[in-house]
Amino acid sequence: MSRMRHVIIITILLGVIGFTLYEALSNSMGVTGNLDSNPEAGLEIGARAPDFTLGTLEGGEVTLSEVGKPVMLNFWASWCPPCKAEMPHMVNFYESHNDDVEIIAVNMVHQESNREDMETFHDDFKLNFPIPLDEDGIVTEMYQVKSIPTSYFINSDGYIESKYIGPMTEQSIGSAFDNID
Repeated sequence: MSRMRHVIIITILLGVIGFTLYEALSNSMGVTGNLDSNPEAGLEIGARAPDFTLGTLEGGEVTLSEVGKPVMLNFWASWCPPCKAEMPHMVNFYESHNDDVEIIAVNMVHQESNREDMETFHDDFKLNFPIPLDEDGIVTEMYQVKSIPTSYFINSDGYIESKYIGPMTEQSIGSAFDNID
C-alpha cells in the first residue's frame, strides 16, 4: 500500500473519530436558548430562527431578532479550509450589499485552539461584517451545526428561508438572498 493511501485512511479514521466525539459531547450538553422558550422557533425552512444575543469581536453585541433585514447567519472557525475559501466571497458581497442585507458570521470560539488564531483570521481576511463570538458553543448547538461552514438565510421577519452547508461564492450568496421572500 502506498504512503499516500495510508495517509488518506488515517485522515478518514481521525475524522470519523473526531466527529463521533463531537456528536457525543454535543448531545450531552443539550440545547438551550429560544428553541425551548419559543414554540414557533425551529430549524426547518419556514420556522422562526432561534434568537440569540452574542458579544462581538468588535466589542458590541448582536441580537438576531433586532437586525430587521435579511440575514446570512454563518458559522465558521479559523482552522477550517472551506471557511477560508468562502470568506473573500462574503467580504466582497457584503461590501456592495450591506445597506440591504446583513451577514452575521458567528465564530465558534469553543472550537478554536486559541483566540489569537481567530483574530489573525479576521485581520488577514479583512472581515467587514459583525463577528459574534460563540464562546461556549450554545448558539452552535442551538443551530445544530455539525459541519462548517454552515449558513442560514433568514428573512427580515426572522424566518429561515434556506440553509447551506459548505463554502459559498458571491454568486451563490446573491442567489440565496434573491430567493428570500
